[in-house]
Amino acid sequence: MLIYLEKKAKSYPQTQKILSKFPNAQILEIDHYKNIFDKNIWDQKLAPAFIIAKQEHIPLLPVPENYGRTGKSFFFKTSLNCVYDCEYCYLKGNFKTKYSVLFVNYEEIKSAITEKINFLRETEKYQGPISFYASNYSDIQGVDSLTDFNQVFIPFFEQFENVLMETRTKSPNISSILSCNNGIPPKNTEFSFSLNPESIIKRYEKGSASLEARISAIKMLIEKGYRVWLRFLPLLPVENYDFLYRELLKRLKSELNFNQISSIFIASLIYNPWDFKIMQKKNPNSDLRPLISPQENWLIKIPTSTREHFLKIFREELPDQEILFDYV
Repeated sequence: MLIYLEKKAKSYPQTQKILSKFPNAQILEIDHYKNIFDKNIWDQKLAPAFIIAKQEHIPLLPVPENYGRTGKSFFFKTSLNCVYDCEYCYLKGNFKTKYSVLFVNYEEIKSAITEKINFLRETEKYQGPISFYASNYSDIQGVDSLTDFNQVFIPFFEQFENVLMETRTKSPNISSILSCNNGIPPKNTEFSFSLNPESIIKRYEKGSASLEARISAIKMLIEKGYRVWLRFLPLLPVENYDFLYRELLKRLKSELNFNQISSIFIASLIYNPWDFKIMQKKNPNSDLRPLISPQENWLIKIPTSTREHFLKIFREELPDQEILFDYV
């Protein structure tokens, strides 16, 4: 294992915790994580490695219009890149390397979040719901054995009122969720699981957990009182998709009590033109390419009629559930 260590990240306690898990790793110090992360080496065969870095100028980016729940919402990041290799993932367009970046200056990230909440509450006099999405740049649960994200951020968010953090994952590894916060289900964190039919998981979500494993993790969490979301994304209009998604929903209805599910989100494939162009270069033979085309606002999406048909499937199979959207 090779670990690229940013010099300014050396002194952080989280860095030492990570390094202690790899006593035989080769440590290569670097001046800035982008010296490695921004190299165009996606397709090269490289030895296993990741990067430890300090996040500077901590961004809390507002979510796009019509994204997710109502209120004020922001993205924040504690890591970059995903441990899975999903063929459709927009991160392939965003990032030039497959290496993960783990940011270790947790206290500064927490301070930025606190300042944002205080600004909204005290300066703007906003008292409505505030949401923070943690998993749009990586699969938080997929790397939690390295990052201790759950142990740090789940208790941190418990101090606020009407504030919610969401993590999203394809991982069934929930032991760190169950052990953090003294084993008490948090009131301010919801755990989202990305779901697709098993055939789509096997074909397009390489390295990720099976549908059965994800369902088992969901069942355990809701049985113990945790807030769980189901995220069906991206919805892929592959051959026979109507049957595949209806069968998926029927299976979930037979195994889960939907009255215990906090919310249901759906989203289809969507890219900006620049990321999509890069993804095409990285995987020019993808059979997902014919499923999408330029739509309104220059975005690359599935046709409106197909999105409407997906919505019809969900409303027919889950008539008593509110269906929310990542993007419209």
